[in-house]
Amino acid sequence: MLQKLESTNKKLIRLLQLIYLNFLWGILVVLGLGLFSFGPASYAMVSVIRKWLRSSEDFPLTQTYFHYFKENYKETLLISWLYFSVAFVLYVDLAYIQNWYLRVVILVISFFYVLSALYIFPIMAHYQWQGMFYKIKMAFLFGFSQLHYSLVLLLIIIGSYAIIIRLMPGMLTFMGSSFFFFAITWTAVQLFDRLKKKEVAIDKNTFSEGEQL
Repeated sequence: MLQKLESTNKKLIRLLQLIYLNFLWGILVVLGLGLFSFGPASYAMVSVIRKWLRSSEDFPLTQTYFHYFKENYKETLLISWLYFSVAFVLYVDLAYIQNWYLRVVILVISFFYVLSALYIFPIMAHYQWQGMFYKIKMAFLFGFSQLHYSLVLLLIIIGSYAIIIRLMPGMLTFMGSSFFFFAITWTAVQLFDRLKKKEVAIDKNTFSEGEQL
């Protein structure tokens, strides 16, 4: 009974922390007019959520969030500008190009863009790779290589937001962004761990074969 209460208490605390994260993110995005803070604020949220998922230890939420916000500020800012620019170009193309074949091509490119955008911040938080364009490329390759999981994730996110908007639109004020980033980060962490286990298994098999030789 006590274990169930403790488990419920932890979940409620985490829910409140997600609400708090949502407000932190929102305040920083508004103060930075979106253009100067969306990338760093989103990266910070993903990094904090990843830290929750990979560690059972408590840590100062506000201090940790601002640490990550400042950690890669320039790079996350430039990446967000790049993604915003690509999104704008794709939107304009879809709005004004009437040729059906070209529209299909743009839709395919848009899909690949979404795959990359989904995982760019989780990849930046998880791996210590160097080079902005290398990280963008790896985000796309990761999303494409895990296409079935990515599609399921997109369907869950779209379906969840459709239900929330229809039944509980006020909930978006409290968890509109944190739910989105939690879903993406949780999925990414699970996939990163699976890939790591596969790499370890391959290394062990290679080592065993080497011993037999």
